[in-house]
Amino acid sequence: MKQWIKIGLLSSTALASSQVQATNFSVDGRIDAMGGAGTASADYLTGVFYNPALVAIYSRKDDAGLLLPSIGLQVVDKDNMIDDLDNLVKAYDKLDTAGASQALADLSGDAAQIQMGTAIAFAIPNRYLSMNFFAKATLESVSIADVEKQNYGSSIDPAMANVFDISYATVDAAAIGVAEFGVAFSGYTNFLGQNFTVGISPKIQKTYTFNYSASAVDFEFKDMKDNYESGDTSLNFDVGTVWFNGPWRFALAGKNLISQEIQTKETSITVGLTDADIRRLSGDTSYTGGPGKQTRLRQYTYKMEPIYTAGIAFMTNYFVLTADVDLNEQERFVELDDNMQMLRVGAEFDLLYQIQLRGGFKKDLAGTYDDALTAGIGFSPLNMFHLDLAAIYSKDSTYGVSVNMAYEY
Repeated sequence: MKQWIKIGLLSSTALASSQVQATNFSVDGRIDAMGGAGTASADYLTGVFYNPALVAIYSRKDDAGLLLPSIGLQVVDKDNMIDDLDNLVKAYDKLDTAGASQALADLSGDAAQIQMGTAIAFAIPNRYLSMNFFAKATLESVSIADVEKQNYGSSIDPAMANVFDISYATVDAAAIGVAEFGVAFSGYTNFLGQNFTVGISPKIQKTYTFNYSASAVDFEFKDMKDNYESGDTSLNFDVGTVWFNGPWRFALAGKNLISQEIQTKETSITVGLTDADIRRLSGDTSYTGGPGKQTRLRQYTYKMEPIYTAGIAFMTNYFVLTADVDLNEQERFVELDDNMQMLRVGAEFDLLYQIQLRGGFKKDLAGTYDDALTAGIGFSPLNMFHLDLAAIYSKDSTYGVSVNMAYEY
């Protein structure tokens, strides 16, 4: 059963990713390894996902670049939800009264999250108007355990009531997917003797929603495929600017400038026990007056609002030090406590243009997530193609990996 719970929770996002994948999650093995701080330090190829003004910053040898593919996955299970669900099912199957009490207490309030995505890009930098054609698909999913105590009356032993309460526990999963396609335009300008690049990325966005609820003891991932809903197709924009002088860069970027509220379809779930069920399980053949079957409705709203980020970078041929900070807080799912506002710091050491060692740090200023460490390595033999790998870890059981391959011509 534990394996099926794992498959079910993870498939709530993996199945959705087969169509699209959500929001501001970056998919870049280089920048992910540097804490995600790409607003000032990403290159002309991957910069389109952080700051379109970076598309116009390139070296003389750069005629074109191709990012194919870029893939990322991040899992957060700080409450050990998967293990708690497994213990709950075991207690119910065995009618373990002591185990049921502990399992319910452990599961109450648990949540797990997954972000995943993929991206491609094709960039043509030049001194007139640099362009970057890109496509990105991301998914953001959250699974929540809902435990509610019920009143069975004085004739039911409180220990046995804990077992019955398991029948009323649910797992609710919601996900938002966004597929976007666009082109970034960026150019250089000199203003009052200062060097700037400015950029804009018009893009088409297609949203998808996913909403699934099931009893904790009857969770079946095969039922998830019936809970997709295609959302709207809309136009959106990213903008940015970069000031640079020698090794220094200061940058500002705004992403998803047109706000959207994305609502999942409403789902219903019926859980609980009839009086006949309670008589059978408790052995009390005259029992009546239980809470009965209950139908619960579930619907979620996701806010996709503009996110503004400032970045700074000190960049040389062999060393990069960079930092980003979100200037506003993202609300995301309205019904959930999942706001975030990130501070990101990263560094890169280049060994003779062949191997790059990277590290970084991420802090959620909104306090929703624990601090995370990132690390990664890059390979660029003869500087003809780039393979970048990244990993993320935090003490709240956050794990993530990303990888990308890029080719320059």
